[in-house]
This record gives sequence, C-alpha cells and structure tokens, in this order.
Amino acid sequence: MANRKREPVPTPQSIASYVKRHAPRVKQSQRRHHATTETIREADHQGHHIVVKTRYEISVDGRKVLGHLGVSNDGHVHYHPIPNLSFASALDMVKAIIDVFPHQFEAKKRPHKGPGRIRHTNRTHH
Repeated sequence: MANRKREPVPTPQSIASYVKRHAPRVKQSQRRHHATTETIREADHQGHHIVVKTRYEISVDGRKVLGHLGVSNDGHVHYHPIPNLSFASALDMVKAIIDVFPHQFEAKKRPHKGPGRIRHTNRTHH
C-alpha cells in the first residue's frame, strides 16, 4: 500500500484565515439572493396548468428582513431559519421572527427612517 500524503489538521488560525479570506464573497452572494423572495407554486386542474408567483419583500422598522422563505400550496408560509414551523400568514411569520430573534431587533431599533437590513442566523450573538 502506497503512503498517502496526510492532509494537514485544521487549526483555529487556519480556519479563521479561511473564513476571513472568503467572507466578502459569501456576504455578497447573500445580499443578492435574499433581498426579495419569490416563490412559485404550480398545479394542474381540469386540464389547466396554474402558476402562482408570490413575491415577498419584508421589512421591520424600515429595515429589510433577509432569509429564505417559502409558501406551500395551501398558502402557509415558512422561514428557513425557523425550519419546523409554518404560519397561516406572512404577518404571523414576521411576528414569530421577532419573537425568536429578539436580539436582532432590540439592539437595532430605530424609527422608520432610512433603509437597513436585519440578518438572521441561528446564532444567539455575534
């Protein structure tokens, strides 16, 4: 059996370097992808093909809420960072987002002035 070259074991420093090097590209891809969400639902009924496109642009206190959301065929909405719940309305979903991620809203509360962004992660602190 031939000796294979061993892969170096990652260190906290090498991981931090990798994350720092790739962070700008990841942030840019998230900005483009999550600003507005469009879901497409399709069904066939009595020989007709139905397509419903729903576009969501959500803001709280004047700042956009970013993240994947979807709409099921029965109209329930779900938000990717809260994977096990669905909601009867988009407003109920946004209320739950505020309840689940209160730290994202308390620290950045401001009146309805200019635009900003609210980013949601599964982390409880930054």
